[in-house]
Amino acid sequence: MEHLAHLSTFVSLIYGLGVANVLAHLASLIKRGKRADWYWVHTLWSAFLLLAMASFWWLLQNWARVPHISYLTYLSMLLIPSLLFMLSDLLFPDRGEGAVNLKAHFFAIKRPLFLLLSALVAADTLDSVLKGWQHMRELGPLYWSAQVFFFLGCLVCARSGSERVQGAFAVVTFGLYLVGISNALASV
Repeated sequence: MEHLAHLSTFVSLIYGLGVANVLAHLASLIKRGKRADWYWVHTLWSAFLLLAMASFWWLLQNWARVPHISYLTYLSMLLIPSLLFMLSDLLFPDRGEGAVNLKAHFFAIKRPLFLLLSALVAADTLDSVLKGWQHMRELGPLYWSAQVFFFLGCLVCARSGSERVQGAFAVVTFGLYLVGISNALASV
């Protein structure tokens, strides 16, 4: 466990920077007042990112069950927080004083946003595989079904300009994530 504490320090730093980034962007938007045109889909993805960062950070302790963590495994542990940090910066327009339309920004960055989110699914799958067969079985069919749904949904949303598709995927993903993470946290 002491070994994991040492390795997780750098990983935790990246998660902390990601959380701080989202909160700083949200505070900047709040300061803009009426010059910030909020968009509910963007807001839902912002909440998802905060929840994902907190959840993955919490689930870092699952690595305590792994008897040996190699350097390459450690590098793979950096994938999820690094992707979440990039997502936390991409999701928001540059901080400033001017007016901002979050709907226009969301649709302008949707392709790289959803490609990064699909990479997050792949990184999470790699993380699960590296923890061993027993861990993969413990995750159960809901986890694996959600992974497939989320990956395919990200690919669809990367291409879709439909507000209905974007909104429906955001709502369903957020709901599934809440159910999935409550199951995962119960097993820790």
